[in-house]
Amino acid sequence: MNKTTMIKHYRTHSAADSYIIGFTYDGNLYMSKVAEIMPRFLSVEQASRNQGDNLRLRIKRQYKKQLLHKGAVLLGSADMLTAEKYNKGEIFEKIVTEYFGQIWEKDTVPFWVQGDIEVNGEQIQIKLDSATLMNTKQIAKFKRA
Repeated sequence: MNKTTMIKHYRTHSAADSYIIGFTYDGNLYMSKVAEIMPRFLSVEQASRNQGDNLRLRIKRQYKKQLLHKGAVLLGSADMLTAEKYNKGEIFEKIVTEYFGQIWEKDTVPFWVQGDIEVNGEQIQIKLDSATLMNTKQIAKFKRA
């Protein structure tokens, strides 16, 4: 499936009002809040375990620089992502949730139901660089529904 089609399906079904994307740059961890994840930050890659293709967040260095210039928030050392038993995406979600003064709990709520956190009534999806947003198997389920 092509990138444009996958992005269209993701945006159609996402329950998020906005997104916080995270990335590392020169040994530091940053977050940037965006209304939509720009297509230039995304790629389509073959998924594992017969899931078809993945739509993934892949922020190139030049775009990380742009996000820094636009006010990305420094959260601390990139080492923060390896400090706990969870995967990097879960750790990033925990860091961001706690940044907003909320208590993080690991969950499995799908992106089409709600965001990862709610801040001032706004549903926010949290994604770390290299995260999968959705796959073609999920799109097929949406089409059947």
